[in-house]
Amino acid sequence: MLIRKSISTISPDFPVWKSLVSPAIGELFGRPLTHWQEELRQTLSLPTQKPIVLVGHQPTFFHPGILAKFIAADRLAKEIDGALVYLVVDHHKGDVGILQTPNQNIEIATIDSSIAMNDQTRATIIHDFDPFSSALHEAAGKTAATQFANALVKLMSPWACVHHVISASDLMQSTFGNAIVARMQSSSEECIEYYNDSLTRNPNVHIPLLQTGSLPVWQGEDGGLRPRALLLTLIARLVACDIFVHGTGGMKYDAVMEHWCRTWLGVSPCAAVLASATLRLKMESKSITDARREYFSPSFDLQTKATYLDAIERAPYKSNQKQVEFQKMRRWLQGVQQPLDIVALKAAQKNSQRRDWAFPLYSVDQLCDLQDDIYSM
Repeated sequence: MLIRKSISTISPDFPVWKSLVSPAIGELFGRPLTHWQEELRQTLSLPTQKPIVLVGHQPTFFHPGILAKFIAADRLAKEIDGALVYLVVDHHKGDVGILQTPNQNIEIATIDSSIAMNDQTRATIIHDFDPFSSALHEAAGKTAATQFANALVKLMSPWACVHHVISASDLMQSTFGNAIVARMQSSSEECIEYYNDSLTRNPNVHIPLLQTGSLPVWQGEDGGLRPRALLLTLIARLVACDIFVHGTGGMKYDAVMEHWCRTWLGVSPCAAVLASATLRLKMESKSITDARREYFSPSFDLQTKATYLDAIERAPYKSNQKQVEFQKMRRWLQGVQQPLDIVALKAAQKNSQRRDWAFPLYSVDQLCDLQDDIYSM
C-alpha cells in the first residue's frame, strides 16, 4: 500500500497574507470603489464590517488542490476575523453528475452537459454513492449550480468553513456589474485593445484574443451575459472581497487581468494569493517490471518451476533451444495463472499518479494531513 502525503504550495508565505488584506481603492464611474463595495455586499447579504476572503471555482466535485485553497482561506479568515466566501462559477457546463473513481465512472445525478448549470433545475439523484449523493440530496438550492455548490460546502465542512456562497451571476447582475458591462459596450474598441494588449504581454496563459466587436462575455440561454474568467475576477477583486485566493492556474491568468484592469480602468484590484496541493490516493500500484518479475517467479509449485528454469539454464547462451525452453515455461505459467494484463497495469499506474480525483474519495486521514500541512506553513 502506498502512503500518499500531500505536497502543498503557498505563495507568498502565509504570514505575509494578513498584510495583503485590503479592499481595492480608487474611483470608477464617478463614485469611489468603497461605495460599490458597500452596495454589493449589502445586496448580497455579505458582511460589511468584516474582511472578505474569496475563493472561486466551478460547482463540481473538485480535487484536493482546490480544497487546499479553501483550507488556506479558512485559516486566514479565522486569523483576521473575516468571512470566507465561495464564488461559484454557476454558468459552468459539463458532465458534473458523473463521478470518476479509480474503478469506474458513476453517474450520480442527471445533468445536461450542454446547458449552463444555473439554467437547470435541481439535479435528480440516480445513484446512491455517499457522501456525494447524500450531500446533493440535502443541499439547498433551486438550480443545479446552487445545489452542487451547497453540497460542496457541506463536504468541505470538516476542513474548511464557508460562511457565504455567491455566484458569477450575482456579480454580473449587480449594479457594479451592469456598470462594467455598460463601459465595455460604450467603449468596446478601447476595452478590446487593452484586453488583447494584456494577453499579448503574457502569451503563456493561452487565452484567445478578443476579435473585433467581441467582449469578454458569453450570451446565456436566458439572454443574460456570462463573464469570461478575466472579467469575473476583475469584478470580484474590485468590489466583492479584500483578498482573493487562487490556485496555480488562476494566479497565472489573473496577472493578465491585473494589467488589463490598470490600463483600461485606471484602478488596481485587491491582492491575490496562491494555495494549491498535490495529493494522490492510497492505491496498490506495481510497476510493469515488478509485475513481470512476480509473474515469472510464482510462489507455487516450486519444483516444476525449478525444472523449467534448469532447462533454460542448461541450454546454450542465445541458442534457439534456450528460447524453446523459455516458451515451454511460459505456456506452463499461462496454464496455471492468469496472464499479465499490461493494459490494466498501465491504467493502474496512471491512476496512482493522478491528483485530480474528487477530494471526498481520499481518506479522512489524508485530508486532515493536508489541513495540518497548510496550517503549519
